[in-house]
Amino acid sequence: MFGMPRLPPEDRRHWEIGEDSDSSLAIEKSWKELVPGHKEMSRELCHQQEALWELLTTELIYVRKLKIMTDLLAAGLLNLQRVGLLTEVSAETLFGNVPSLIRAHRSFWEEVLGPTLEETRASGQPLDPVSLQNGFLSFSQRFQPYILYCLRVKQTMAYAWEQQDSSPLFHTFVQWCEKHKRSGRQTLGDLLIKPHQRITKYPLLLQAVRKRSPEARAREALTAMIAAVESFLRHINKRVRQGEEQESLVAAARRIGPYEVLEPPSEEVEKNLRPFSTLDLMAPMLGVASEHTRQLLLEGPVRMKEGREGKLDVYLFLFSDVLLVTKTLRRADKAKVIRPPLMLEKLVCRPLRDPSSFLLIHLTEFQCVSSALTVHCPRATDRALWLEKTQQAQVALQKLKAEECIQQKRELLALYQDRDRESPGPRPSTPSTEGSESSTEGSNCRTPESSTVIPQLVVTEDTDEDAPSVPDDTSDSGYGTLVPGSPKASHFPPNRLRSRAFRRDPRLTFSTLDLRDVPLHPLPPDPQAPQRRSTPELPEESVQKGGSLPRGDPPTSSEEEDGTSVGENVVVENLHRARLRGQLSPSPTHTDSAGESPWDSSGDEEEEEPFLGPGYSPSPHPLRAEDMLREIREELASQRIESVPEPGDSRPRKLTRVQLQRMRGLHVVHLDTPLSTSEV
Repeated sequence: MFGMPRLPPEDRRHWEIGEDSDSSLAIEKSWKELVPGHKEMSRELCHQQEALWELLTTELIYVRKLKIMTDLLAAGLLNLQRVGLLTEVSAETLFGNVPSLIRAHRSFWEEVLGPTLEETRASGQPLDPVSLQNGFLSFSQRFQPYILYCLRVKQTMAYAWEQQDSSPLFHTFVQWCEKHKRSGRQTLGDLLIKPHQRITKYPLLLQAVRKRSPEARAREALTAMIAAVESFLRHINKRVRQGEEQESLVAAARRIGPYEVLEPPSEEVEKNLRPFSTLDLMAPMLGVASEHTRQLLLEGPVRMKEGREGKLDVYLFLFSDVLLVTKTLRRADKAKVIRPPLMLEKLVCRPLRDPSSFLLIHLTEFQCVSSALTVHCPRATDRALWLEKTQQAQVALQKLKAEECIQQKRELLALYQDRDRESPGPRPSTPSTEGSESSTEGSNCRTPESSTVIPQLVVTEDTDEDAPSVPDDTSDSGYGTLVPGSPKASHFPPNRLRSRAFRRDPRLTFSTLDLRDVPLHPLPPDPQAPQRRSTPELPEESVQKGGSLPRGDPPTSSEEEDGTSVGENVVVENLHRARLRGQLSPSPTHTDSAGESPWDSSGDEEEEEPFLGPGYSPSPHPLRAEDMLREIREELASQRIESVPEPGDSRPRKLTRVQLQRMRGLHVVHLDTPLSTSEV
C-alpha cells in the first residue's frame, strides 16, 4: 500500500538500490528524432542506423531489468529479514553479483555508448560505429563480473527453486514480486537467466551493424570489435566448462573411499603406511596444464582375475589419466581402492579370445610388466566400450602432454629472449652443429679480446712410400709438444708418471695423458724459441681450418715393444721423448683428497728413473747411433704393459735408410688459427 520501505544507505549502495542516476539512462523513441536529414540518407545507411539504435535501446532495457532484481526482489527480501522473516534465505546466494553487473553496464553506457549518442544529439549526424571501437576492444576488462556470474548461475537457479519448494512463505513472496507493476511480468527464473543471454547477444548485434555498413573503415572496426567480444565469450565458456568438470570430479571423489591396496602384517607397519594410504583425485594431472581437469569418463562393474587366483567382483573408474580398481562397500555408498592406480600412459589393453574379456598390462618406467589383470565384462558390447574409451583417453592425454611441452619450450625461449634484450652485451657463442666450417666463420668475426692463438701443433712425418699411410694416435696431440727450448714451455712440462699410468691402462695414450698438463688459457708460442722438428707433412685436405687432425687407432702392445708402429713413427717419437726426459722439469701430478696421485703405485717407485732438476743441461755433443738405440729400447721397455709376454725375438732392430732420413729431415706444421676461449 505504501511502497517499498527504504533500506539503510550502506545496503542501498551495496545492492545498487535507488533511482539517483537513472535519469541518465533515457533515450528517444527513434534515431530519426536526432538526425534531421534522415530522409536524404541512403537505404543501406538507414538500416545501419536501425541496427545501431537496437544496440543502444536493448542496452537500456537490459539495465532496467537488472534493476528489478535489486530494487524489487533484493530490497523486499532485505526488508522482510529486518523484521525476522525469511532469515534462512541468503540474498547473496540468490542474486549473486548482480550489483557488479549493474555497475559494469552503467560504466559502459557512460563511457562508450552514451558519448556516441550525445554526439549525434549535438551534431545531428548519423551514429558513427567507429566511435564504439575503443570501448568494445576493452570488452573483456569491462565485463569481468560476468565470469563469476556465469559460473554460479546454475547453482543460483537451483537454490531459488529449492527455497520455493521448501519455504511456503518465500514462494508467496516471489509470487508477489512477479505480479508487481515494476516487474514487467518477468518471473524470477527469467530475470536470473537474463545476464547470460545478454552477454552472448553482443556479437549478433555487432554483426547486424557490420552487415549494413557501406564503408570499409566501419566494417574493419566492427570486425575487430566482434573478435574482441567473441574472444571474451570463449574465455567464459572455457571457465564454465572447467567449473562443471571440477564439480563432476568432486562428486566422483566423494564416492571413492579408503585406499587399501596392501594388507599390513602388523600394527607397526600399518602405522607407517597410513600417511601414504591416501589418494587425492583433486590433485592436478601430471605433465598437463593446470587448466585441464581430471574427468570421469566411464565406470561400471566387472569381474577381475589376477594371476591364478579366482575371479573377483570389482568396480572400475576410468578417469582422464588413471584407471582405478575398487570394490564396493556394502554399508556405504562408497568404493575402496584395492589395487594401485593404473596410469593410462603406462597401460596396455589387449582383447582376448573371449569376446567379453580383455587384458590390462601395466608397465614400469623401463617398459616392462608391473602387473597384469584379466577383466571379464558382462557383455561383449561392454568390452568394446571399455577398450574404446581407454584408447580415446590415452590419445587425448598424450595430446595434452605434447601441448604442455610445446608451451613450456615457448615460454623458456621467450624468457631467454627477454634476457638477451635486457643484457645486450657479447656472450660466448654456442657450439654450432654445422661442422667446422661454421665454427671457423664464427671465429673470424669475434673481437680480439675474446680470441687467442693455440700453441704449435707438432705431428710426425711418414715419407715412406712403401708403408701404408695410417695416422698414429701419438701424432694427434696438440698439447705437451711445445718447443723444449721455449721459456714458456717450462710452465707445463710432461708428466713424470705418465709411463706408469700407461702401463696400468693401455687406452691412455700420450696425447690423452698430456691433456691434463695444459692450462685453460694456452699461451701463444715464442717465435724466437727453437722449434721441435719432428712434424710430418700432411695433405692439405686432411688439416682443415677449425677442424682437427685425423685420429687413428692406438698402437698395439707388440708394436710398442719392438719399437715400430704401423706408420713407423714411434721410433722417432720415442727418440725425441728420450731427449726431453733430461731437458724438461716434471709437471705436478694430480692428487686425490688423500694427497696421493691416482697414477702412483706401491711397487714402481723404486723403478722410476731419478728426476733431473731444472738446472740440468743436456750434453752439447750429439748422441751416437748406439746411444740412441739404447735409449729407445729403455723407453719402450718402460712402456710395456703388465701381463703381456715378452716377444720371442728381443734383439734390437736395425734402422732403415728411410728411418734415418726421417731422423735427419723433419718438418713442422703451424696451426695459428685464432680460436675463441669458448671453442678451446
